[in-house]
Amino acid sequence: MRRLFAVLAAVFFFPLLPAPAAEAAPLGSTVWLCRPGMPANPCGQDARGNPLDQNLTGRYLLGGSTEFDARRADGTHEPFTVPADPPVDCFYVYPTVDLLPNPLLRLGSLPPVPQNNALAVTFAQAQRFAGQCRIFAPVYRQLTLLELAGGVLTGTSPDPSVGYGDVADAFADYWAHDNVDPATGKRRGVVLVGHSQGTAALAALMRTTFDVDAGMRGQLVAAYLLGGDVQVPVDGVKGGGGDPDSTFQNVPVCTREPGAPVPVGCVVAYSAFDLAEGGVPTSFGRSTAPGHRKACVNPAALLGGGAANARLPLDALMPTRRLVAGNSLAPGGHLALVMGGYPFPDLPAGFARYTESVTGACVSAVDGGVRVDWLQVEGDLSLFAADSRTHALGLHVVDVNVALGDLTALAGAQSAEWRGR
Repeated sequence: MRRLFAVLAAVFFFPLLPAPAAEAAPLGSTVWLCRPGMPANPCGQDARGNPLDQNLTGRYLLGGSTEFDARRADGTHEPFTVPADPPVDCFYVYPTVDLLPNPLLRLGSLPPVPQNNALAVTFAQAQRFAGQCRIFAPVYRQLTLLELAGGVLTGTSPDPSVGYGDVADAFADYWAHDNVDPATGKRRGVVLVGHSQGTAALAALMRTTFDVDAGMRGQLVAAYLLGGDVQVPVDGVKGGGGDPDSTFQNVPVCTREPGAPVPVGCVVAYSAFDLAEGGVPTSFGRSTAPGHRKACVNPAALLGGGAANARLPLDALMPTRRLVAGNSLAPGGHLALVMGGYPFPDLPAGFARYTESVTGACVSAVDGGVRVDWLQVEGDLSLFAADSRTHALGLHVVDVNVALGDLTALAGAQSAEWRGR
């Protein structure tokens, strides 16, 4: 059974392909998974981003809820507090979670519907960002696990354009109706957050918006494009114009010189592995063009201002059974299919927090003449899965959570720097 889960989880991977024009008709209107102020917002924020309840609460469809507190390894309980009126927004696109098309018959503009698996991964990956921002998360007609698995078996690349179009239209809806602050009349800063197929969709979106529009770039606080491949020149941070092998021409990968303020308007990207000494990833992190590399930005190093390749403790926030509505028979709850190999802790909190259990460092290697870059994680690997040490998948299903505490703290620091500017 674990081997089956590993095969299904492996197809979370989806390369950053150009987004061709969608063949299916666009949706008539955005289907929101979470949107501040929407009726019965599952992510629990009102229109200003404040909790609808005393504590921020996530609610599943047809019953069941969770909070987003944390339990440390020593048993210390940490409530999750949300500041009043968070000043920036987060636009989040979730990874591959659908086994079958949503809806089952993907015809024309038949709209998708919110589902608990998408909510569960949103709670696990994005909800802690509510401490810094209002969270917007659209539902999109993504490529499914079975479609991606079929592509792996046949050596073909399924067409992602339908889902990409949904994400682009949802962002245009957000930009037109939600990004302007009603109190000030000014545009709000935005943090983009994506993982795996969500990263691919956001990268395609960025190439037609922030990367080519200087005015929009001014509103970009940061983009966290995780578990995908963002490519840059070996000695550069962006393409600079006319470089088809670089993911972006004008939006740079985040770097920080010692003593400099935290950078804004840039990209944090990495794929996490826990390989034995001498191991090299065989999927993520591999350059596809001479003179280029896949970006690896350690959020802990960027936040602390240390050397880019420094090995530092990661602030891991791992989802518990309670967060995903799991139980003793099905610990993975709504994420059992795609995270079946992950040992969900049975704790009375939404997250298990480990601040000293694992370290991370960006490393590089050359394998068969190909440059490879990844976030090498070391320490207590039992936190993730007994069989996570694979060259193909690595820690893909927990790319976000292995450094979620660092990412949310970084979002706060970058938001403060953006507002100061």
